[in-house]
Amino acid sequence: MEDRVDLKLLFDEFGASMARARDLDTSERLSDWSAAVKTRLVRLGDRRKYVPFATDDRRKSGAYLWDVAWCVEDKIRRGQPPSGAGIPKLQFPHAPYRRLVLTAEVEWGRQGQRSGTQVYRQNLEEVFRDFYKLMDARSQTKVMVYTTWMFPDQGGLDGLFLKGFRQILLDYEGHLPQDAYLFIEFDDRSRTINGYSTEVPRRGPRPFRLKQLGSVAYPRKWDPKQKY
Repeated sequence: MEDRVDLKLLFDEFGASMARARDLDTSERLSDWSAAVKTRLVRLGDRRKYVPFATDDRRKSGAYLWDVAWCVEDKIRRGQPPSGAGIPKLQFPHAPYRRLVLTAEVEWGRQGQRSGTQVYRQNLEEVFRDFYKLMDARSQTKVMVYTTWMFPDQGGLDGLFLKGFRQILLDYEGHLPQDAYLFIEFDDRSRTINGYSTEVPRRGPRPFRLKQLGSVAYPRKWDPKQKY
């Protein structure tokens, strides 16, 4: 099974699925939106034949270190008992665990619309704090999902979020060659879901050039509320 994940395809499939979720409302982002994002990432991992875990998984031991993770486990034949730890009658782990393929963090930060405020800074800080967990993950693909709310200057290729991510990546010393990052940005000001990516090169300097993968418009139901 290939561990390399096509980030463009992953974003396109995720964006198309989210854009069809017309029952979502921006005022419920901290609950309904988190569940919707995780559900779609789990579904996309399952479609690729990985074993997905999520922090709101109802299965026993479903919660994991990251909000969503895709793993590779050995297949167990039908009727064969769980044998992941080599101890009879244990239900978890179900099968021998091999490796981590993808990790994802979903962080909505702090809601607001004015720059220069404490909440403006906290929206950036809380997302960056979760991003640190992704860098330490031993998966080749890492996905960061976040929102700019209605704050100015935070979204887009020239926005503060991507500038901050790039600087954090430049400062980090624990990169592995070909680690790839997908940034999924919910931009309330433009009412779009934007995808960006960067990759650790095999050798040489690490400029961490960010490129845009695509953009999907919010459905009309998602129009952000102007009052906070």
